[in-house]
Amino acid sequence: MAQIEAYGISDIGNVRKKNEDVFKILESHKLFSIADGMGGHKAGDVAANEATNHLCNLLARSINHDVSIEQIIEHIRLAILEANDRVFNLSKTNDNFFGMGTTLCCLYLHHVNAIFAHVGDSRIYHYNNKDLIQLTKDHSLINKLKDQNKVFNPQNYKNIITKAIGTHDKVEPSIGQTSYRSGDVFLLCTDGLSDNINDDILKKNLSSSISSQAICENLINEAKNNKGSDNITALVIKIIKV
Repeated sequence: MAQIEAYGISDIGNVRKKNEDVFKILESHKLFSIADGMGGHKAGDVAANEATNHLCNLLARSINHDVSIEQIIEHIRLAILEANDRVFNLSKTNDNFFGMGTTLCCLYLHHVNAIFAHVGDSRIYHYNNKDLIQLTKDHSLINKLKDQNKVFNPQNYKNIITKAIGTHDKVEPSIGQTSYRSGDVFLLCTDGLSDNINDDILKKNLSSSISSQAICENLINEAKNNKGSDNITALVIKIIKV
């Protein structure tokens, strides 16, 4: 089983009055999750907490290193669907929860393969000792328009997502896998980080020899110094030895 060093930080940022980002580290299960409660909607923090807790509780019971990758992918897909049901149904029980939603990302380390999944525009990056790779593709209106070869002004569609947990009764996550080895680093982050730091800064930090905690602190400070107005969350997993 891989030896890892994992650390996460969530910061309220420079402007917001409430932090609606959430992260969860289940190091013994090699399972990690992050969520960004939808800004402008009621109880985004409730949605983010419910989604991450429900997802991780389900997966901690259902996946382990004896389960095949194909089975793990199906377990993750079903757990995300159940997390969506939980948030969606909860939003119907209380007027204060109506319309709440959240992004959701998760990463599971299985032998020498990482299985990752997401809904929304929170991201997962992989530094593989040479290259920085964005594993997830934002479920955003900008990406949808790009895929359709539409001409548009990106500023008009900034931060509009096309999928979220809890806003509809059905959702389909994107799920993938990649191999990893000793020395690799994974980053899960919300758009409060990715919107305010370029890939060169990400790569510089993820490729450094400093601790996961120090990397998170550097990235959060960099995003805040760039006048990021959103909540900012970073979760870093260094693969010490496979």
